[in-house]
Amino acid sequence: MKPWIFLAATAVALSSCNTKSVDTYASGNPDTLTYAYKASYSSDFTVPYHPEYAQKVLQVWKMFETAQIDSMKPYFSDSVHYDDANGMHFFGPTVQLLAYAKKDVEGLDSMRFDIIAWQSAHVNDKNDDWVNIWSRERRYPKTGKADTMMMQENWQVKDGKVIRFDQYLAKP
Repeated sequence: MKPWIFLAATAVALSSCNTKSVDTYASGNPDTLTYAYKASYSSDFTVPYHPEYAQKVLQVWKMFETAQIDSMKPYFSDSVHYDDANGMHFFGPTVQLLAYAKKDVEGLDSMRFDIIAWQSAHVNDKNDDWVNIWSRERRYPKTGKADTMMMQENWQVKDGKVIRFDQYLAKP
């Protein structure tokens, strides 16, 4: 067999295998694979889903970055659950959490988020909606040394309002 015929046949075979695989998952066929672990929450997600929720959460991020804390209130439910990267657990009125956020930004000269990626997702078997954001946060305190952290946050949204979010940080 001539080499170019073999290469052409291989390319056709690989592309048809790849297309079939992509079409199988993109068409909504159920995942029938067996995994080494079972997710404690869920592994049944639809992505993307409710991109307007990602838009709202990113607007909250921009308001936090620009110290417009009072403007954030309409984006949250009356009460909210928040777990930060330092181990603080909060569950209570949104106004109380926003007061905490205001105190946090008052100690800063400025801050900046470099957004790496975001994803809006629907958890099918739980009927939950989430927005996940990956970023680099640069904080410039009024006193002390500037700091940069890698950040990942998960925001749960129900009926268009944030009801919970959690945060993970790492030094770059």
